[in-house]
Parts: sequence; structure tokens; C-alpha cells
Amino acid sequence: MTVTLIRGLNWLGDAVMTLPALLALRRSNPAQELVVLSAPATQAIYALAPGVREVWVDNKKFWARVELIKRLKKLAPSQTILLQNAFGAAALAFLAGLPQRRGYARDGRSFLLHTAIPIAPRTRLGHEVFYYLDLLKALGINAPYVAPELKLPSSRLPMALPKGFLLALAPGAAYGEAKRYPAKDFARIAQYLAEQKEIAVVILGGSGEIAAAQEVAENLGSKIKTLNLAGQTNMTEAMAVLRACQLLLTNDSGLAHVGGALGVPVAVLFGPTNPLATGPLARRQLVLLEPVPCAPCRNRQCPRKERICFLGLKPKLVADRFLEFLNFRPLGRPTLFWRGPKPEIQDLDLDLPAVDLTLEELGPNAPTEMIQRASHLKIDLKDSFWLSDQLDFLKLGQKLGGQTILVANERTPRIFREAFSLRPNLAAPDPGRGLEWIADQIKNRP
Repeated sequence: MTVTLIRGLNWLGDAVMTLPALLALRRSNPAQELVVLSAPATQAIYALAPGVREVWVDNKKFWARVELIKRLKKLAPSQTILLQNAFGAAALAFLAGLPQRRGYARDGRSFLLHTAIPIAPRTRLGHEVFYYLDLLKALGINAPYVAPELKLPSSRLPMALPKGFLLALAPGAAYGEAKRYPAKDFARIAQYLAEQKEIAVVILGGSGEIAAAQEVAENLGSKIKTLNLAGQTNMTEAMAVLRACQLLLTNDSGLAHVGGALGVPVAVLFGPTNPLATGPLARRQLVLLEPVPCAPCRNRQCPRKERICFLGLKPKLVADRFLEFLNFRPLGRPTLFWRGPKPEIQDLDLDLPAVDLTLEELGPNAPTEMIQRASHLKIDLKDSFWLSDQLDFLKLGQKLGGQTILVANERTPRIFREAFSLRPNLAAPDPGRGLEWIADQIKNRP
């Protein structure tokens, strides 16, 4: 049996975004065994990935690296796929003499690889999950999109949890303070929700997020049953707790990706980062974002005296959008509206009516005209998908309650900030990837 070695990613969210690529690699040759080399922080994620035989850890210490190189030589994989972009990942594989070293031509490492793949311009413009899938595609491996998924074995919870509707709060974010929604407002959101339904709260986070979690717990008061587990669980235990929850409210963090991959409905509060590039791709998720002129900046610390990223996300507004999100249930068969290159729907084995639509044919009062047409055709506009590279078209879809997919083209870099303000559900490198995302959404509805 052949072995493929995969160099995984170092951050939780990034690791989750590579899971569709691992699944595609496994399905391309079920007889192969996958061994993942990861950082300590992502070991638990890759241990749950489909088809992974074992996970080796690179802790970057000198003598541990020497022993690791010896182990890699003995492993003798048939190929090595570097999902990580770093020069060091290629250098380690080179020093171990691993055959068929493959990866993107990044970080000046092409001379260390047997196959160095240049990045297609459109790949840079889509969501990061397609970045890894497109690498496999360039290597001749069939790599369709499916949502990241983690299958946690049935096991006892590490501790007793409160009874009832369980809301998980994750007020931390490892990247920096700028990504953190105010802790007191996390508590206010939970309090507003508690006015509408009986809830209990579990607070999760790492050792660096204990202070934020404690502030949330103190502001929640005694009326809401609360269990603060920040700093008290390892990643496997945190995943077991998350799986038992009915909803996760979180900053843009690794736990947002992990919760979505476990199948928990996720609501994510975005500030300086861009969900189009690296947001979670849960099958049930709500992105909460109020664009400001300086975003997305990706600063770890905000240079302003007052952080303005979250000013528009008032706790009452967030709670109301939460409840609308939780209560939404599709009524009938979804519809695809598209503008641009014709999507090849027949390739997806999907019963999805597709409507080629131009704004010109709708006239100046497009929303009213669409509502009337939808009523006549018995189309649920809140259960529609809008696929295009034209922002005005997507704006109409969003106004009517549909899900919008921005398709990259040569103009995308110039319109990306405007697209960020529009908040489409997905940025796809091409129409085919957009359709794969739509198909996954429809086929895996609860």
C-alpha cells in the first residue's frame, strides 16, 4: 500500500480549510494511506480527517527535527504534497530526500520541489479552501468542493454541561485584539436571546483567552446558567463540548471553523478580516459584518483610538439576526439566478432550476419586479442562489434575501473592497467552484 505524506497547516482555521483537499486526495485513490505532518496546535484536527492513518508533529526544535528527518526517510512515501507554503516545509522534505515533492511555487522554494505549481490568478481571488483544491487539480487529481467536515467519535463529554438550548460563546481570537468583539457585548447578545428562549451558555477558549471569557461570564450575571471552560479543555475536549451545542457565537477564530466542520450552526462576528478570503464555510452559518472604510485591514491591533469595526454590530441587532437565522427553514425547491458564463449544472446531478437574468429586462424597479415574478412562478426568493461576477446583480440577490456567490474575473482585484462591503456568501475562483458550493449546500440540508 502506498503512502502519501501531506504537510498540513499550523493554525486551526487554516487546517480546517485544508480538509476538503484531504478528502479529495483520499477519494482519488482509496488504496493509499495518508500521513499528515502538522504543528502541535492542529494535530487534533488532522487526526479526525478522513483517511488519515496517523499524524506526525513537527515542534520545530533542532534535535526533534533531526529525529523527524530520520523517521521521514524510513516512511518513504510515494509522494509528498506540501499544502503549507513555507520554504521550511520544502527544505525539510528535501533534507529527508522524499520523492515527488509537490506544492505551490511560493516563498522561493521551487528549486526544492519536483513539481512546483504556479498559482493561477483566479485562485488568488477565491476563498482559501479553493486554493488547496486547485493545487490538487493542477496535479491531475479530481478535487471537487465539499464543505469541511470533522467526524468526532462518540465519546463521553469531559464534563457535565447545562441542560437545554446550549449556546457556545468563543470571545477570543488568537490573531490579535483587533478581531475581538467586546466581551460585554457577547454577554448582552446572550441576554437578549434569553429573553426570547430559555438558554444555557458555555464559554470556550484557550489559555490566552481566559480574561475575555471571565469578563463575559461576569457580565452574564446569575440568571443564565453559565459554564466557563476557557483554558480548561484541550482541543479534542473542546470539540466534544461544541458538538453538544445548538449554536456557536464567535469571533473570526479557529473555533469558528472547527464548530462549522462539526455541524454546529455558527454565527461569526467579523471586524478587520475578510470572510470572502478566510471565513468559515459551515453548511449553516451567519456572517455578521458591518463594513467600515478601513476594513479589511488585517491589523492585529487597531491603530485608532476607538475600534470602529464592531460599532455597527449592536447586541440587539445581532440577537435579532440570530433568531431569524435559527428560525429560517427552506420552503421548497431552490432556484439559481445567474449572469455571465452559463453554469454547467448538469455536471452536478442536481435538480436546480436556473434562470439567466439581466437587470435591464427587469427595469428600474427590479426588486418589486422580481418579487412579482417569483410569486407567479412560486419561487421562494429566500431560498435562491445568485451566481455572477457582476456586483449590481449580486446586490439585487442580497436585497431579496438570496445567497450570493461572487465569481472572480480580471476586474475582481479592483472591485474587491466593494465586494467586501456587499458581503456575498462566497468568493469563487470560477463558476464551477461556485456551483460545487451550491450543490453541497443543497444536498446536505438538515
